[in-house]
Amino acid sequence: MVKSNKFLKVCRKCKAACCRMGGPDFTEAEMKKVLKAGHKNYFFEVRNRIYELKSKKGICPYLKKDYSCEIHKIKPLMCRCWPVFPMVKHGRRIKKRDMIIECPITKLLTNEQIAKCRKEANKIPDKLLYAALDFSTLSKSNAKLIKMRFDKFKKRELK
Repeated sequence: MVKSNKFLKVCRKCKAACCRMGGPDFTEAEMKKVLKAGHKNYFFEVRNRIYELKSKKGICPYLKKDYSCEIHKIKPLMCRCWPVFPMVKHGRRIKKRDMIIECPITKLLTNEQIAKCRKEANKIPDKLLYAALDFSTLSKSNAKLIKMRFDKFKKRELK
């Protein structure tokens, strides 16, 4: 979602907290797009054609030192919909219900931008969404760290 310098300033101020939750999961097509663009390969397959990123201390490897995104122009769907995320209950997606994550950028978004994020969030394939919520591929310490960071964000349901 972050496109303008105004948003980048906000992300830099919070040190890109959203990029400190392990990084997104990628479809095979998204992963190939990143590699084709010449970016370093940090991927490993966690499910059939679903890829996670090898991260250190839960930080996305494509997060640059200045807190900008190295792959911003080709970032995956899970990043494009931020700060909106599909609602999941008891391990299943609740169709047409989303939550918004209250990060510093949220208050700067217009209703139109939030609507666009919701549209993107609803494109996330179920198998990608469920893989992203399954921490079983992470070490216990990384899973705990990422969960702690995510839980710091307030969340509310979008109507």
